[in-house]
Amino acid sequence: MSLRTLGFNSPLNKLFARPAVELSKSIQTVLDFKRTPEESLANIMTRCDSELGGFSTVNFDIDPVDQSGHFHGYLNLDLPKDRPDITRSGYAMFRTRDQVESWLSGDSYWDWSHFSSLVMRVKGDRRKYLVNIQANTPLVTDLFQHRLFLNHPGEWETVVIPLNDFVMTNWGVIQDGCEINKSEIKTIGVGLLDKQYGPYSLNVDWIKVMTGAEVEKVTHSSRTERLAIDTPFDSDEVETDIPTQHGSALNSNKFEDPKSTVF
Repeated sequence: MSLRTLGFNSPLNKLFARPAVELSKSIQTVLDFKRTPEESLANIMTRCDSELGGFSTVNFDIDPVDQSGHFHGYLNLDLPKDRPDITRSGYAMFRTRDQVESWLSGDSYWDWSHFSSLVMRVKGDRRKYLVNIQANTPLVTDLFQHRLFLNHPGEWETVVIPLNDFVMTNWGVIQDGCEINKSEIKTIGVGLLDKQYGPYSLNVDWIKVMTGAEVEKVTHSSRTERLAIDTPFDSDEVETDIPTQHGSALNSNKFEDPKSTVF
């Protein structure tokens, strides 16, 4: 139990408040497998339907070629014969581990209140993935989710998702009118829920949150990189090839299995 829980909000609790310099940062790194591979890998946990008797597999390790985080395995929709209570199967996911609560401050969250977007450097396949954010909400089954749209499967790309575009779900049901509490973020991860048999592979270089100014910089850098790769193509076409992921965050049929959407 922390001092915050006990109601000690001042002045001692203010002593352990986040310093202003931290809140003024324009970039906050969540995971970086190039610069801090061991630390980032230690902060990852995985889950899949095998916990309930299913037959999918999930792995998260360091890719020896790319030196990136590698989320991979095999998705299997078969139902366990000895579990009649299980009517759906076939999911795999990874997320950051729960943050350790401080006894003094009770601080077990990331404060992303002054950041505008989640930015990820990834290389995926043609499977359908969801980015999942868990914030401090009344129910532990609440998740804020957004589709991870990949424009160039098999190639590295930078994905930008505005934090305000994440949609809240609970046990697979979209909750209308619920905004993400950016000041108290617990975990972030990615799940595979496309209900298709077969292997899956998603490499993660890094995951960060950024202010609008930094998003513009990384978007410009990504477009320049894309232009170098797609030199034969018209540059105007390339400019629209790495969009910020506004618009439809989710498809409702991606949340049919409640067990697969809750960390």
